[in-house]
Amino acid sequence: MRYPPEHKAAARAKLLAASAAVAKKEGFSHTGMDALTAAAGMTTGAFYSQFSSKQELLSAIVEQELTKTLALFSQKTPEQLLVALGRYLSLSHVEHPEAGCAIPSLGAEIARADLATKQCFEQHLCQLVYVITQTIGDEKRAWAIICQAIGGVVVARAMASSELQQTVLQAVQESGRQVLQLEPLSDV
Repeated sequence: MRYPPEHKAAARAKLLAASAAVAKKEGFSHTGMDALTAAAGMTTGAFYSQFSSKQELLSAIVEQELTKTLALFSQKTPEQLLVALGRYLSLSHVEHPEAGCAIPSLGAEIARADLATKQCFEQHLCQLVYVITQTIGDEKRAWAIICQAIGGVVVARAMASSELQQTVLQAVQESGRQVLQLEPLSDV
């Protein structure tokens, strides 16, 4: 039985989305092919019709997930950027890595990945810096906001206490306000 042409693209998208969620929650290198494919309701044979290797999947996850992060922060006023930063620095993001940004979850694995994956990461992260720089007018401040936000999520996830998680997130958000040179907002 032949599948329609759009079937392969839909299967790839499903596999990519499910694999990304599992990898962000459980870790990419520690998750076997069976778990990655089972999350999408597929077999490893179906995987190899989409990707030539697990490393190629990681690169595709990086591209997809950083494109989502870029969209979250694109075309924002400084005030809207602060609201987006608040969503990023939320307990929900900390508690649900499978639904959030890939960088805090997979950053160390991307650092150990092949050159093509690192280049993909670098390209998308530089685009994010560019987008934020367009909003705030300062590239160094854009890097600072991005790195603080990612680091804040990483540190908050490592904390056992939800009170300390919230303290970390609020501290990074306040720092973001200062970097953006905005007055503190109430109830962000």
